[in-house]
Amino acid sequence: MSELITHLPGQDLPVSAVGKRLRQMWDTEEEESPSEFRASQMNIVLHFGLQVKPEEAMEAFNTLVRFVQRYPGRIIVLCPTESRMNGSMGAKLFSQCYIGSSQREMCCCEALMLSFEPEDFGHLANQVSVWLEPDLPTYHGFIGVPMVRLKKYFNNLLRDVQRTVHDSSIESPEVAELDALRPGRVRDLAQARLLPVRQSLGQFLSGFPMASLLEGLKGITVGCAPDRTGEANRLCEWLHTCLEAGSENKAQPSVQIAKQALDAEKLQLNMIWEYEEGRHLNWELYREAERARFDYKLGAEGKSFMTQLKSLAPEQALAEAFFF
Repeated sequence: MSELITHLPGQDLPVSAVGKRLRQMWDTEEEESPSEFRASQMNIVLHFGLQVKPEEAMEAFNTLVRFVQRYPGRIIVLCPTESRMNGSMGAKLFSQCYIGSSQREMCCCEALMLSFEPEDFGHLANQVSVWLEPDLPTYHGFIGVPMVRLKKYFNNLLRDVQRTVHDSSIESPEVAELDALRPGRVRDLAQARLLPVRQSLGQFLSGFPMASLLEGLKGITVGCAPDRTGEANRLCEWLHTCLEAGSENKAQPSVQIAKQALDAEKLQLNMIWEYEEGRHLNWELYREAERARFDYKLGAEGKSFMTQLKSLAPEQALAEAFFF
């Protein structure tokens, strides 16, 4: 079985040689040095689990590269392996400069990659600490890392990170335990991706008095495609918050995830507000052309209309999760 790190771009180097090569690369005494375009604002640690597939790793890495084109930072990619089993580590160094759309802007980024044995917690933390740029905040994102390992990493590797980001639509339900382990420092990419949805729904719902929305409301059901479970959970939490804020007696109708999965080829999410006879409110978010449909009757007349809803690019969602 090949190591995950072999599928990522970059130059293979001994771990001990990475620091020296970085210094040579940004040597300001060299002619035409790109050091003036290197202005790191942060460290970003991208942490993979053993079961992550190469194509998933490449997608996440490319997202992070696009992210640092706007928010310059040093990327450190952690790739676990079971093929070594001798305590040794492997390394790669990736660097590239990007020219902006105006042709007058340039951004240079670097990514340091480390192949390691998952159980080697202390050695891993020591090596990463050597690679981090001092005096800059550190952000951490992970894919497929089991909770049992994350809990151990929090005592060393992740002790001082500003924020940890995960995706609840692809991680196991155990990921919810992170909120208690790292209060105020854990963000969900599913929540970040939901930003345009919350803005669209909030704008629509704000056009009705809260008393009118709550009158005769029996419950709200949220449905989701299999790859949007995280968004559905975050949408339910948002609805709970809205209803609690708008209900004077704090007695809200039930809000729950629909048991059945939606047609994943057609829909991402839907929401059904169930009322007593004569009133209804249905909302659907389509995959095609990122459109949403509102169908409602909350007064004398019913209406139905479509609206465009532009989703965040992966790197935009990452910025939302890291910074807000």
